Amino acid sequence: MNVKLIRRAVPLLLVGSGACARAMTAGSDFTPGIDFSRYTSFSWEASDDRPVGDPRLENNPFFVGRLHNAIERELFLRGIEQGAAGPALTVHHHATVRDHLEVFEADRAQGYETPEFGPGTQVVQYDEGTFLVDLADARTRQIIWRGWVQMDITKALTDGRFMEEQINAAVEMMFEEFPIRER
Repeated sequence: MNVKLIRRAVPLLLVGSGACARAMTAGSDFTPGIDFSRYTSFSWEASDDRPVGDPRLENNPFFVGRLHNAIERELFLRGIEQGAAGPALTVHHHATVRDHLEVFEADRAQGYETPEFGPGTQVVQYDEGTFLVDLADARTRQIIWRGWVQMDITKALTDGRFMEEQINAAVEMMFEEFPIRER
């Protein structure tokens, strides 16, 4: 069984599992020319005091724990382990939530229409989550890699199991183009 193929399919299944779920988008960027193989350990940076924008995630230890577990797993797969003594990287993350509206032409042939917004118009409202993960060189304090994801987190805000599945899928997508491949 091809584990990599299954890992790539899971995010697509999760995104497509909700009738109103919007697509999950993720990406990353990094400083070119850096030898990432020299980074073998990390520590967590202290949380910032920037608001998340939703009380369900604000200072939520369950969300933070799930996010940390997903990030730790992806780093471990690339040979980077949490190490308190002399970490080479510091990891920082931030989340924001905002209401999001999408307005588009409804597929009338399939019977979709919301007349209250005008003929042929469909409006979808959802909670959009944006998660950023920064890896910084512990010595220089310079960010050397940033990953991000945006997704519909409406169901995840009320279902802990679904939140964990979405976080795992999101962090996997974020790390797909990481400069160190999975071992």
